[in-house]
Amino acid sequence: MLQDGTAWMLVADGRRARVLVEQRRGASLEEPSDWAMEIGEEDLYDPQDRPPRSFDRVGAGRHAMDGGRSLHEAEEEKFLKRVADRLGEAERHNQFDHLVIAAPPRALGLLRNMLSAGVKARIRADLSKDLLDEPAPKLRERLIELLR
Repeated sequence: MLQDGTAWMLVADGRRARVLVEQRRGASLEEPSDWAMEIGEEDLYDPQDRPPRSFDRVGAGRHAMDGGRSLHEAEEEKFLKRVADRLGEAERHNQFDHLVIAAPPRALGLLRNMLSAGVKARIRADLSKDLLDEPAPKLRERLIELLR
């Protein structure tokens, strides 16, 4: 069992994120309204955007140099970077002692790579599952299971 302290549960996917806060062991989960995040205009690609293009070595053909990523994947990465930055800021201000993350496999992997060392040190559990639409009471049960 964890020591006392504030525990945060981040539930996210590549387009939305929310945080639930347990102020002390056994308390109910609260959801701060300022932590509900959605992919925003600043994360979306412009329909006119295209990956850089290159000429073929032979002939007049051209091809995209996109590294195999779609523009939607780039949007998700940009959004998850914003989530990771907000977690880093909250960690620097000691707003949480313990962190649990639940996200689909791709989003969880990207998020892990983007988190600062300080945030990573506070991770107590992670779950590779999309729980974004589950209500707070069900998430509380999962949090208790994960933190045992």
